[in-house]
Amino acid sequence: MNENSGPNASTSGRSLYELLDVSKDASQADIKKAYHRLAIKLHPDKNPGDKATSAKFQSLQRIYTVLSDPERRKVYDATGSIEDSEELAGEQFNDLYSYYRSLYKKVTEDDIDRFAAEYRGSEEETRNLLEYYQQFSGDMEQVFAFLICSDPDRDSHRFLDTINAAIEAGTVKQYKRFASWAKAVSGCKRPKNPLAPRKRSVAEAAGQAALVAQIRGRNAAQMDGFMSALESKYVQPSKGRKAKASQAAPTDAEFEAARARMESANTQGKRKRARS
Repeated sequence: MNENSGPNASTSGRSLYELLDVSKDASQADIKKAYHRLAIKLHPDKNPGDKATSAKFQSLQRIYTVLSDPERRKVYDATGSIEDSEELAGEQFNDLYSYYRSLYKKVTEDDIDRFAAEYRGSEEETRNLLEYYQQFSGDMEQVFAFLICSDPDRDSHRFLDTINAAIEAGTVKQYKRFASWAKAVSGCKRPKNPLAPRKRSVAEAAGQAALVAQIRGRNAAQMDGFMSALESKYVQPSKGRKAKASQAAPTDAEFEAARARMESANTQGKRKRARS
């Protein structure tokens, strides 16, 4: 950086780190040192009557206010905008962070039990059951392997009734594999209360990864809406692009793409301001 020019928060195409002549991963000590070096050079007392230098000193204060505050710095690193880092700071940033953390709270055994109680016997379970039934052409061993919260000992008769009803209604077709399985299940005794909660075995507790992922996936779907809200604030929608509610949880690539769009929008905004 040319120190004679001094930092300017509105300089197009240059990051705050470049203006301070520090790396993006600079420590707080390095940022403070760079600030002090420039502050001594640009201080109004050393440049009386120099309006340009005074403006640069004010910009330096603004830059340091952002980079010296961990919360504001996080927002700047994510958006590339000094304005956003100033807006989304303090209580606003804390509220935003608290909301984010609430979506990705640690999944506990109580969460798993609560999810299972709500899922088992629900319309969602029925829909997933019939989807897997058709996907695996009536191979119920595969269905049980993929359908979360399912247990052949407790749910076979329940699933048999559900699938038979769907076959009679013409919703799904009957497969030979299913017919053989259904005959075997019909010869077994029905459990008294298959939907009653029960204590999980050690093996079952250790195998809850899929269920945890399901719960986190729902939280991630909420996060997708959260990211869309941020984009609506910081990214102007392109012409012809229709708003669409995503039904799937955002992948890492989608998350990074959203962040890239925000950064691109901020860069374009800075260029427009520089030309005006």
